[in-house]
Order: sequence, then structure tokens, then C-alpha cells
Amino acid sequence: MHNLFHYENPFIQFLVRVGDLMILNALFILCSLPVVTLGASLTALHRVTQNMLFEQEEPLLKAFFRAFRQNFRQSTLAWLVELVVIVSLVCDVLLVMAYFDGGLAKAMYILVAVLAILVVGVFSYLMPLIARYENGMRQQVNNAVVLAIIKLPKTVLLMLLNLLPVILLLISVPVFVQTLIFWVIIGFAFVSFLTSSILKPVFQQLEKGNNSVTIG
Repeated sequence: MHNLFHYENPFIQFLVRVGDLMILNALFILCSLPVVTLGASLTALHRVTQNMLFEQEEPLLKAFFRAFRQNFRQSTLAWLVELVVIVSLVCDVLLVMAYFDGGLAKAMYILVAVLAILVVGVFSYLMPLIARYENGMRQQVNNAVVLAIIKLPKTVLLMLLNLLPVILLLISVPVFVQTLIFWVIIGFAFVSFLTSSILKPVFQQLEKGNNSVTIG
């Protein structure tokens, strides 16, 4: 019975990790409420989950807010650019719906879809890269583009994770509503943890200097 509650017990470690992710999820949501700070909050979220997987853990609150502060300018710029692109794509869809029909409309929808896929693919890497590496914005974007191309299977998986709420909404509004409690309690931190797990071997490869992508 004593061993059951020992910290080294895998079940206890699992519970501790779940608790950390729940706290981290609450921090992410609270710090994202002003909307403009969502980029810095997301970067801090990725930094903490990366620390967990690379066994570089430090007090959760300290790690989160330090990453939030240190990466605020760059991650906020990245988020605002992403937001502008998203709004532009939505406007493109609305314009196509209003002014085009038939085959031309289908072609325009395909073009917008391709652009959206490219954007999501690049931004799936950008925030994790900002969280981990101290590079200029141009270098961060270049690295994100290169990784999105050369790590295509991982890119597809990352895109599915990042678009999961949207996918659920498109599949069924009731199903999306039923999953809201998951996102509020642990969902965003859990997705970040999965993202960091997928990217861990990529980062390890980069940091060994065995990849053509330039870091630093």
C-alpha cells in the first residue's frame, strides 16, 4: 500500500502530470483572454510542455510566465500576422460565396483551401520554434516553412491536432459543444503536450546538427 502512493509509482506520476496539464490549461486560457496575448500564451504553453518532455522541468508557474515574458514581442507579432491571414481567408470565402458560382467558384474554393493548408502547416511549427529557439522572426519563419515541407507526415499530424476543434465543429455542432468541457479543463495543454511529443525527435535532430535546417 505504501508503494502505491510513492511518487515513483507510474500511476502517481500520471496523476501528477494530468494535474500539471490542468493547471497549465487554466493559465493558457486566462492569459489568452485579451486575445492579443494569445500568441505569447501559446508560446509559453509549448515551452512548458517541451520542458516536460525534455526533462528540463522547473516550477510550472515560473516557467510559463518567464516564457510568456521573454517571447511576448515575437510571438505576438506571429499571432497577429496569423490572425490577419485567417481573417483574409474567411473574407475570401465570403467573397467567393457572394460573387462566384459553378466551376469558377469551385476553383476559388480549392485555391483558398490550399492557402489555408499552407498557413496552418507553417504556423504548426512557428510557435513551438519560437518557444524553443532564440532566432529572429525571419529565421523562425524560414525554419517553420522548411520543416513543414521536409517533415510532411508530422506536418499533417500537427495540422490535424491544431484543427481538431474546427474539425469537430464541422462534423457536428452538438459533438463540438459536448467536448467544450474537455478543452476548458485540459484540452489545449493536452494538444500542446502531444505536439511537443511529435516535435521532440525533430528538435533533437536539429540540436545534434544532423539536419540542413539552420537554427541560430
